[in-house]
Amino acid sequence: MQFVASYPKSGNTWIRLVAAAYSLKDVTAEDFMQFNEDDNTSLANVMRFGDGTKYYYQSVSPFPISAIDFPTEVRLRPAAMMVMDRELSETTTQRPILVKSHHLNGEVDGIDLWNSAWTDEVVNPVRDPREVCCSFSAHMGRSYEDTAELMGRSKARLGDKAELHHLLGTWSDHIRGWLNADESPVHTVRYEDMKTNPIGEFYDILEFLGAPDLTVERVEAAVKKTQFDRMKQVESEHEFPESTEHQENFFRSGKTDGWKEELPLRIVRRIEKDHGEMMEYLGYL
Repeated sequence: MQFVASYPKSGNTWIRLVAAAYSLKDVTAEDFMQFNEDDNTSLANVMRFGDGTKYYYQSVSPFPISAIDFPTEVRLRPAAMMVMDRELSETTTQRPILVKSHHLNGEVDGIDLWNSAWTDEVVNPVRDPREVCCSFSAHMGRSYEDTAELMGRSKARLGDKAELHHLLGTWSDHIRGWLNADESPVHTVRYEDMKTNPIGEFYDILEFLGAPDLTVERVEAAVKKTQFDRMKQVESEHEFPESTEHQENFFRSGKTDGWKEELPLRIVRRIEKDHGEMMEYLGYL
């Protein structure tokens, strides 16, 4: 399977949207707002796959998923991913089909979260953590302070008792883990570079994924359909399926330097202190 694995609010959804628009030439921005994961449509078959989907875990668990703890989720993960791999391989939808994940590249109680038996390629978008803090705060309905604290927490997880969890770790740990991955091919791309040069960066992403019939013109058409301003406009009329109850809009700002006007200086300094080494490595400092 091919994954988009990232720290939240780093471009994961945008990459999956472009890949879907590339695979399905007739899809429109409006279609992305109206698809239902339970429908048997081409768009649903492209967008519905995620390693946080309870169905795959429940299919290999004798207990209700709501009753198990995170270490048990991890033990079920290899079997659940094999079930999803089999289901994905049976779909006739044109490739690529990307599986959404927010898991870091690591292990829990000696069990690897990732396995080359079902991981073919991983696209790993990264984003300035100061901008991540702004967007993640709105997405979760948390304060900047709480969000910055979460981003610096070594065992941070995303999810609650009613959901499966994603192990995030700190923002720096998440980035470092994927930069150091060696079992499966990983393509790391900065969100800021996707904004500055979307055609070139998405061409490289789709080439890495082995997308069929790859041309600059076809990539340009896919990017045009998923431009931020266009998606934001359409969302004003139709709610995006991945939005949360805490946010007014999923497509919030899409900026690369909005944090300069939004984040209090004390939060900026905390993020830079917690993650300065990795920020400098990635060119954010």
